[in-house]
Amino acid sequence: MIEVRLASQLGYCSGVSQAIEQAIEYGDEPRTGMAYSLGTVAHNEHVVELLRNHGVQPISLDEMRDRSRVIITAHGAPPEIYERIEHQHCAFLDCTCPIVLKVQERVVELESHGYDVVIFGDPDHQEIKGLVGWARGKVKFVGDFNALFTLGQDHRSLGLGQRVGVVSQTTSVPEMYRDFIATLVGHHLDESPEVRIFNTICPIVATRVKDTRKLAGEVDMMFVVGSKESANTRNLERVCRQTITQARAPWAVNLVQNEDQVGKALSDWYVENDMSSPKVGVTAGTSTPIEVVEKVVAKLKYLGFAA
Repeated sequence: MIEVRLASQLGYCSGVSQAIEQAIEYGDEPRTGMAYSLGTVAHNEHVVELLRNHGVQPISLDEMRDRSRVIITAHGAPPEIYERIEHQHCAFLDCTCPIVLKVQERVVELESHGYDVVIFGDPDHQEIKGLVGWARGKVKFVGDFNALFTLGQDHRSLGLGQRVGVVSQTTSVPEMYRDFIATLVGHHLDESPEVRIFNTICPIVATRVKDTRKLAGEVDMMFVVGSKESANTRNLERVCRQTITQARAPWAVNLVQNEDQVGKALSDWYVENDMSSPKVGVTAGTSTPIEVVEKVVAKLKYLGFAA
């Protein structure tokens, strides 16, 4: 039999849980027709299907029509989205995560006081696009640690002014943000006498990263349950690959969306290893339903027992 160990924190974070509950209630309102989320309320296929069953359909901004009922997702939106909603006379529900809202408020504060804004995160992520919009042209840099360098590994010129404010995407890995800040301060802020750095990473995300890293150091292989579209889930996978002893092996760290993907990973383990009873760790992204995690765990235990 295999030994399955679970991360101490699983299931939705509070922001995702609140957004899903609000969206379900909004979609279930009688005699109001379909509701449309501008993107997915949370980055998980099971959540998307759940909300569809409650009358909530994800769409792109271009698909929004006049007088639609629309939902701002947990990741937030830039001000021009709100302006367009008002222009098209749409009813709307704002499900922006409270922690994301605080970062938006921080960016607005920095912009209003004349700070150049630096944002650590994925430029293509919905949350970051919202933050850039709220900064209203004051963002000088958006990206990760590697984006601070040119292809020739020289330090990229950022053109920062006298006053600089730094924030992070809420789902970032704390250690990666610290490395980014160290390089930013050491090589890019010589002419910026005033620098304000804010820890805007979600505390729940930070705790889950820490918990996952600890668990990965104690097992032979890890299963990260969640969607490939979820930044938080991908970051947990990255943490596992940095931590687990045999992470370079393809079977050592597995990002799975459901229990059907468990069998292949375990088969690879048994083919490549003489050990018949691996220690298996399970963690999950903050947008992954606990029911999906439980099914993955049950499948692991079933296959492990059968083996």
